[in-house]
Amino acid sequence: MNVRNLFVTCGVLMALAADVAAQELPEQGIASPGMDFRVLQQLEEHRTPAMTHVMSWTSNSLVLAPAIPIGMMGAGWAADNRDLLYSGCVTGLSLATAFALSEGLKWSIQRPRPYLAYPDELHPVRTTLGYSFPSEHTSLTFAVATSLSLCYPKWYVVGPSILWAAGVGFSRLYLGVHYPSDVLSGALVGTASALLVYGISQNLRKDAPQPAAAVIIPVAVAF
Repeated sequence: MNVRNLFVTCGVLMALAADVAAQELPEQGIASPGMDFRVLQQLEEHRTPAMTHVMSWTSNSLVLAPAIPIGMMGAGWAADNRDLLYSGCVTGLSLATAFALSEGLKWSIQRPRPYLAYPDELHPVRTTLGYSFPSEHTSLTFAVATSLSLCYPKWYVVGPSILWAAGVGFSRLYLGVHYPSDVLSGALVGTASALLVYGISQNLRKDAPQPAAAVIIPVAVAF
């Protein structure tokens, strides 16, 4: 993989994410009633107790995002499996990158949650803290899913990983805490983060086949 091409790809993805955020009204700082609003209305009207339980569980599965790379690194270290250790480090750093980018965008754009922008029309299953754009749940899970797919390009890894990330993204819509454009942007941020970290790590690995465990592991675990 060419790092320069990956930088270009990530730049395009980030530009698309920023373009989605341009829906904001310049004065109120909230999204105008449009597709974002209508999708959330439709989902709210069709909630059921059983589906709400499933979507709450799916959203809470975010805990797997840090658990996966930490588990991979721990297992790789214990078994002296350098490939597994390397993949765990790449996945952990992809997660950390997605977190940093998501937090930066949240505090730069400061988009209110849907239920705060439209308190009379939209009602979440539960409220949450922080700004809306982008969906951090989605960015983190897509960072992990994309990284795993790059490290292990097998259908039994790619399929479940992407389905999990997409499910978490959808759960955030269903629960009423994010707009569709938040989730789309989160997926772009997570994917771009994984592509960037993987591309850089592959180029570094050409000259140094073994991952710099002493440096990478503390950074990933600290996240």
